[in-house]
Amino acid sequence: MRRAASLLLVLASGLALSACGQQADPPASDPPVSEARPTSSDDPRFWPLAAYDMSDDDGPTVGRARWTLAKECMARLGFDSLKNLDTDPVPAWPHRPSNTGVLTAITYSLDDFRYGIQDPGQAARYGYQAVEAEYKRRYPEKRKWTLSEHLALTGQFVEDDPKTVHGHRIPEHGCLGEANRTIYGANPQDRKDPVLDLETKSLEQGMRDPAWTRADKAWSACMRKAGYDYATPKDAETDPDRWELEEQRTDPQYDPAEPSALEKKTATADARCKQQTGYVRTVHAVDVRIQNRLVAKNRTKLEEQRRWNQDALRKAHDIIEDRS
Repeated sequence: MRRAASLLLVLASGLALSACGQQADPPASDPPVSEARPTSSDDPRFWPLAAYDMSDDDGPTVGRARWTLAKECMARLGFDSLKNLDTDPVPAWPHRPSNTGVLTAITYSLDDFRYGIQDPGQAARYGYQAVEAEYKRRYPEKRKWTLSEHLALTGQFVEDDPKTVHGHRIPEHGCLGEANRTIYGANPQDRKDPVLDLETKSLEQGMRDPAWTRADKAWSACMRKAGYDYATPKDAETDPDRWELEEQRTDPQYDPAEPSALEKKTATADARCKQQTGYVRTVHAVDVRIQNRLVAKNRTKLEEQRRWNQDALRKAHDIIEDRS
């Protein structure tokens, strides 16, 4: 499965909580390999670890089953209006509503952006927020949730949030968590995902590889010619000086959700330099080499993860068929 996630950082009354917004597709592993999956190591969308993950075709099936069960759970808790919620396409993970005494910052992640922004056209339109725009296109927010709906669906409580709705106790991890337990036998967020873990290790090890370092240097030299002084693409994406400048803007029409002209210009130069220096081709080759090594060392637990998701997919098919 091309991994897609929205990560939420919740702050309330001085209390900092870290919560992972459930992946819009199910977590990790793979039933039979999807024909759409790239098979050539020269394709930048190919990763050896993807063979153990949920395929693009199968992820939405599990998502539909999860939301089908969650709707039934919500009706049981008294939310009759959700009985007819459309689950195709699969809804995005519910976000806590604003103005509920909590500051929520959301970071979006998609595998397509594993090496950062790559398309100058996307960069010119969305800056470094292209990943958010693409995530929302794939997983549209079909409705704004009330606080009681959000709590009942997710079970993500902060301090004095009520643990019951309409006289019913909210299940552990909410109705979506209850659905996950039916499909997977456990909550995926309570279980270490070896695919995600090894994908992270591959990036960490890859960035220390001499070939990756040379690619960073070539990209950095290209950026200097364009007027930017960054050592790596990550430095450009997260430059605190640029954000500070934007926060100090006095334009009353300034929208922090809309990328500034400076961000768009920087991201466009970033993407162009990646193209001009062959950056993605180089770092992807390093990534593939390291992933192959990690797969060889961790094959047993990866195969277990594959079987775990195969079982979940079969269960998801049964749930959908039983209710059709």
